[in-house]
Amino acid sequence: MRRESRDSPPANRPEIELSPVRILSTLSHTGNQRVLADWLRKQERYEVISGDNAGLADTDFDVGILDERSLREYETVIRERKNDASAFLPVLLVSTGTDDAPLDTLGRPEMGSKVWQFVDEVLPTPIDTAELRRRLETLTRIRAQSVALERKTEQLLLLNRITRHDIRNEMNVVSGWTEHLAENTDEEGNQIRQRIRDSSQHVVDLTKAVREFVETLQTAGDPDLQAVDLESVVTNELTKRRTTFEDADFVITREIPRVYVRANDLLASVFRNLLNNAVQHNDSDTPRVEVTVLEYAETVTVTVADNGPGIPQRHRDAVLGRTEQGLDHPGAGLGLYLVDTLLTQYGGAVRIGDAELGGASIEVELPKESVTEVNIADDGS
Repeated sequence: MRRESRDSPPANRPEIELSPVRILSTLSHTGNQRVLADWLRKQERYEVISGDNAGLADTDFDVGILDERSLREYETVIRERKNDASAFLPVLLVSTGTDDAPLDTLGRPEMGSKVWQFVDEVLPTPIDTAELRRRLETLTRIRAQSVALERKTEQLLLLNRITRHDIRNEMNVVSGWTEHLAENTDEEGNQIRQRIRDSSQHVVDLTKAVREFVETLQTAGDPDLQAVDLESVVTNELTKRRTTFEDADFVITREIPRVYVRANDLLASVFRNLLNNAVQHNDSDTPRVEVTVLEYAETVTVTVADNGPGIPQRHRDAVLGRTEQGLDHPGAGLGLYLVDTLLTQYGGAVRIGDAELGGASIEVELPKESVTEVNIADDGS
């Protein structure tokens, strides 16, 4: 069972120690099982668990050790345990393959490819305890790092819930009270009231950006991308921004082509953050935002231009979080950092330039995606 180390770990060790490391050993070869169990019991950091089908299904363990026969026998339960595990759950194969065979091919001829995919390390026989130690240390280190990452993710999810619930509720109360002040303030007071409303809305938008940023961190491996109707997403976000920023002018410079791009349901946050940024950092009396969509052979570009102060060349990497400091840079913005992160996941790009309106021009490039009746229906378009 996993337990956090009571002492602070050294700088070069994982934040979470697996102590003791629970080893579930299920070898069909009685001689190998005995050698393995005897060696493990002499090691202070390992706790040996004898495994069978019930043990594999229900027992908490950190590393599973099997051979070809036991791996085939317990294929279903091993697959379910690895798929259901929130953190990396390693399997070490003690192989009866020949000693001079390449490590990555040991046991492969005797096992189907579906079974082989559950193996993370291979130990040839006869068992060399030095090699056994090295492989166990490698697998244990990776699992400890995975457990630490999972706990950090859980903390981020908690922060996500707090920002969505508590902060947004409080800012809605602030916005509500500013409405009550309308009948009791003069023109100057109304200007102050409007600033409070704008700042409250900005905070609410930030909570959405935090939520969406956490969702990107939850994605394990490559994100699940599909064909998304670009025209629908852009139009919907423009409608919402016009309602939120009544004093700003949002203009579509040309008809948006009906085209599908490779993305997911977070694509809307890309345009919400770009449109918000164009207004919230705009110092003109009447913010103007122009949206231009251009279709090419394999890609589509969407440019959001404004009449604000612009973004100087020397600050453009910083606002996207591309410097060594990342989001810790004073010029970085969570919204644009999220835009850059999502576009990278989509296989697209973000470019910042100067707009003819006098402000910033931010262009996002998205790969086009072919569609079928199935993924059009899934998109809900």
